[in-house]
Amino acid sequence: MTTTSLLKNLYLFKRLNEDQLQVIADMARLESVAAGEDVFLQGSEAKALYIIKLGSVRIHQKSRQGENIEVATLGAGSHFGEMPLLDSEARSASATTLEESDIVAIDYDKLKTVLETRQDMAISIYRELALFLCGRLRITTSDLSFSREKNLSHF
Repeated sequence: MTTTSLLKNLYLFKRLNEDQLQVIADMARLESVAAGEDVFLQGSEAKALYIIKLGSVRIHQKSRQGENIEVATLGAGSHFGEMPLLDSEARSASATTLEESDIVAIDYDKLKTVLETRQDMAISIYRELALFLCGRLRITTSDLSFSREKNLSHF
């Protein structure tokens, strides 16, 4: 699978035409990461978003008490590390490969430069990102409501 076809199958870039996809593909770099390696660590500076071409990645956080919390397990075609593209904050979780993985990295600085100069691409990408994050927020809100209901039923 080429980088362009991988990008085309990702919701974030699904509305881009072939020329626009090529702009993104040209800035992407393929990284081979050994099993058990950290792609990034919670609290570290965020520099790129990632797409799994082959393999799998575990997203996890450390709680304030030091407990390891599993957030998600992602496979080929999934992406991660997109939130700092919007807020420039440090990583909210760690990402660790579960097996040898090929991961496409897209540097934020390069992507932001394109988005500042190509409004057509910016509108599409930011819209899709907003819709995706809204979906995540709805799931989180539902999970929080469920958790609160369970906790209140114990009293």
